[in-house]
Amino acid sequence: MTLVTTPKGVSLDYDTFGDPDHPPLLLIQGLGAHRLGWRADFCRQLADEGFHVVRFDNRDVGLSQKFPQGGYTLADLAHDTAGLLTALGIPAAHIVGQSMGGMVAQQLALDHPTRVLTLALVYTAPSADFLAGRDLVDERTQRPRARDRDEAIALYLDNEAPCASPGYPQDTAWLSELGGRMYDRDYDPDGVERQLEALDRSPDRTPHLHRITAPTTILHGDGDRLIGPDGSKVMHELIADSKLTIYPGMGHELPQPLWPQIITQIRDNATRGSA
Repeated sequence: MTLVTTPKGVSLDYDTFGDPDHPPLLLIQGLGAHRLGWRADFCRQLADEGFHVVRFDNRDVGLSQKFPQGGYTLADLAHDTAGLLTALGIPAAHIVGQSMGGMVAQQLALDHPTRVLTLALVYTAPSADFLAGRDLVDERTQRPRARDRDEAIALYLDNEAPCASPGYPQDTAWLSELGGRMYDRDYDPDGVERQLEALDRSPDRTPHLHRITAPTTILHGDGDRLIGPDGSKVMHELIADSKLTIYPGMGHELPQPLWPQIITQIRDNATRGSA
């Protein structure tokens, strides 16, 4: 556990991979996801490409500060992210955001453009209107709390089943391990509910996407049941000089066989921005 406090007083838990002298690359997680969801092997492979990789728990999840009063928006999460960079002494970073984390990444690029060297947006969208699987998300947040670790793991596997890729086997062994580790660190479904409320409370970013000037790559799967690729196509149309890749058979997850391609896209996009 490594906590830092942002200039606005928010405590965030983070860890890093790679050489601190290499260009920083910050990973932003999605709804209810601990930083551990960015798999360590994936982070190490990014570090091997020459990045100093930082992953962290968003507010209200994992070991970061809880906000039981709620009432925040994704803009507040973007402020947290900028504050994390400040606390770590990082003027600007390459930003990678997945799902809700990609929405936070967009907001970061809009509200704090000087902190974003490049932007990689992974199976995300400009607003909650693109949640094709909204019923699946709502069902996940409305289920009874797990009574113990085994129940938490089973519930997590059930929750992640709709994220599976039609073209690749879902790594349920890894998901079982992750579900257990998340339970051990911090089991707080209420915080996930507050994050979902923040997503719903946040305005549509579509009218503002043209203001994003950071080199941007957009990655999505054509088998995503939670957020369909239409949102990525809209972002591609509105973000100047962005690049769009839609992977056949990929769902709302990062299948390990696609890691080399995904990491190459992130690396090549980073070369379009300077550290």
